[in-house]
Amino acid sequence: MRHIFFVVALLTGFCFTFNIKAADYHNEKIKAFVEQTPRNVENRISTLAEYLTKPYNNSYDKAKAIAFWIAGHINYDSYLYNNGKTTKLLNSYMGQSANDLLKSRVGICGDFAELFATLCRAAGIKAAKVHGYAYSNDGYLSTKELQNSGHAWNYFLYKNKKIYVDTTFMAKGRTKLSGRPTNLRHRRALKEIRRDNKYNSQMNDFDDYYFDFSYRQEERERGYKHQEMR
Repeated sequence: MRHIFFVVALLTGFCFTFNIKAADYHNEKIKAFVEQTPRNVENRISTLAEYLTKPYNNSYDKAKAIAFWIAGHINYDSYLYNNGKTTKLLNSYMGQSANDLLKSRVGICGDFAELFATLCRAAGIKAAKVHGYAYSNDGYLSTKELQNSGHAWNYFLYKNKKIYVDTTFMAKGRTKLSGRPTNLRHRRALKEIRRDNKYNSQMNDFDDYYFDFSYRQEERERGYKHQEMR
């Protein structure tokens, strides 16, 4: 009986490992495909959505290709979100359209979420923006601290289930400001990003954990919390 239990446990463990490796391999294949995106299809929502989703037969993989492209190609503008003062610049920021973000290649969470939702809809995927807060789950936050943790992310529907995606948290690309962050250096950094992407698209590494993540699992594994606005 012990031998039978051992064999069953061994096979179960093997299957579990195989499933993880298969999922990782699948992600790597999609990453490799996204990395080869021609620069001439990236200027318009329609052509980019068509290219990214054409090889895939279901909305899950199509949305994954879209999320991987955004996370790898759009840089997060940490100066705009907080340049040391939590700031005037942020308060006056009205956001970018999805088309504008394709040109600028840099934005904050609302811009990322808008682009994901727009590309998904162009590909026939039902998607929406989620507004709320994201913060480290290591203590009590005051009302003001919570408000300063405002965030936007997305979900899309797959088999009548909401699949949560945060392309901002996935992205590792950042505006690179040398020296003390000033408005002038910020403008120069944005100009450099546009120049680098004019002819050849630049792809950054990214964290695919935040594609199809759960709030509860994130709290356990990352010590971070996404909280939807009610």
